[in-house]
Amino acid sequence: MDEGATRRDRQRAATLADIKAVARRLLVSGGVGAVGLRAVARELGLTPPALYRYFPSHEALVTALIADLYDELTGALMELQAADTDADLGARLFLLTNGLRDWALAHPSEFALLFGTAIPNPDAKDHADTPGHQAAMRFGAVFKDLVAQIWHWKPFPYPADEDLGPVLLAQLQQETEEFQGMPAGAIYLALSYWVRLYGLICMEVFGQLHWVLPDAGAYFEAQLREIGEELGLDCPPPE
Repeated sequence: MDEGATRRDRQRAATLADIKAVARRLLVSGGVGAVGLRAVARELGLTPPALYRYFPSHEALVTALIADLYDELTGALMELQAADTDADLGARLFLLTNGLRDWALAHPSEFALLFGTAIPNPDAKDHADTPGHQAAMRFGAVFKDLVAQIWHWKPFPYPADEDLGPVLLAQLQQETEEFQGMPAGAIYLALSYWVRLYGLICMEVFGQLHWVLPDAGAYFEAQLREIGEELGLDCPPPE
């Protein structure tokens, strides 16, 4: 093994970690617009050209940051799940969705970047090839797997194909494999529930519920309970 190459690899990995750590601090303090290559280089005492050897553009740096944040969030959810292996499907629904909400409220700037900003990678031929997109798919799989397990455990009522319309039906049918064979109508309901919970988290993170709910936790739990009951799950009682 080339000891020099190994040392260079370690140094490069350490520098990449430093760059992304500084980029995250700038994101938290000033939003995505503050995550500039010159700003990061200045914080690290590097010249901008030196930073280009690691990230050729602002978009490349932000895409790498997005991938890391998605993987951090996914890892946090998987740790929650692993810590309670005896949880039934209803308890897991509460565990994972509350875990997402908790992470979002603890990291509002990071959440805003992941779920409120679309930043393509200009160096990728296809958006699906970007590290950020792949990490987002790993995150999404946590909830896709859960809803598929719920469906296969006890199928819940769902709209008929003719009620969805041909355009929507065709799109949903393309996702059947991703949802482990669920029919289009069941995927439609799963998406509706996701949008409902995701929208609530967004409104809370961005301060759009304070006018009526200073603490939206109980409302979020009530919405979760309604969704769980519609899916046929045994849900934890209100606290």
